[in-house]
Amino acid sequence: MVLNVLIQKNDNMLSRIAESLFWMNRYVERAEGIMRMLQINFVTSLDKNEKEHYNWQPVLQIFTYLDDASIEKIKDDTQATLRYIITDKSNDNSIRSIITKARENARGVQDHITKETWESINEYYQKVNSKHMEQLLDSGEQLYVINTLIEHSLYFYGVAEVTMPRGEGWNFMNMGKFIERGVQTAAILDIKFSDIDYDINNPMDIPYWKNLLLSVSGFEYYMKSYHTGLQTQNVLDMIIMNTNFPRSILYSVKKVSHIMDKIVHDSPEADQDLQKTIGRLRSKIEYSDLQTISRIGLHDYLEEIITDIYAFSDKLSKVYFAYY
Repeated sequence: MVLNVLIQKNDNMLSRIAESLFWMNRYVERAEGIMRMLQINFVTSLDKNEKEHYNWQPVLQIFTYLDDASIEKIKDDTQATLRYIITDKSNDNSIRSIITKARENARGVQDHITKETWESINEYYQKVNSKHMEQLLDSGEQLYVINTLIEHSLYFYGVAEVTMPRGEGWNFMNMGKFIERGVQTAAILDIKFSDIDYDINNPMDIPYWKNLLLSVSGFEYYMKSYHTGLQTQNVLDMIIMNTNFPRSILYSVKKVSHIMDKIVHDSPEADQDLQKTIGRLRSKIEYSDLQTISRIGLHDYLEEIITDIYAFSDKLSKVYFAYY
């Protein structure tokens, strides 16, 4: 009997295994997304042409739970911002806190992940919790710290990719990864477009969009793929609807939908309502175009997507992880 069938029969142990695998990957994906944003924004903060009017407010809005007054206090202080987001124990969404949670989930399922996967997440945990990282942040080596932590995320994914067996555990790991990626991409897009009042017809040129594209690892792909048309609309098309771009919203939602299809195919007893829920979201994005988005309003459109992804994730948790 396969894992997901047992989970649906409320087997407490297997529900915990699935949940831990799901959150292990979701936390690592969250950490990588944050670090990529820090990388691009840190480099921007050093640019003498940008330095006068640059601040960390957008990053703090996306990745922390700070109120406006608290953001105002540190938004112009690069060192304080990086310390808060990377190593501050009081910040539940700092990289230290996130990777600690990822490791806790991995430790609880060591019998269900490969030795190499456990070692990679444990090394990541040791690195971000080391005093050396704090010292480097305080001594002008911020970019080294950021790049090192990004490399640990990539190493984890590479190790998992080549060592983890393709079974139910792998499905839940990737479910967590792509749910988190879809939410992050939509949130980053929403914040960036707020700067131009969500006007998708705004004639901003590529220099304006460069940091956004770099933060989702899409600048090179964009330059190779989009040669004509309004840059603002091209950026939207790529980050929302391009199925060949691995950090687009549609790519992530399609991955989640595909995993759900596989779970249902492998087990007739699996929850088909979940399959329909993610299928509807996938169709909503697939059949969207710029006219549809403009009519709805970009901010409302992105908020709907984020709400729908969270609703799917909550429902997934109740069906597969509800062991209390």
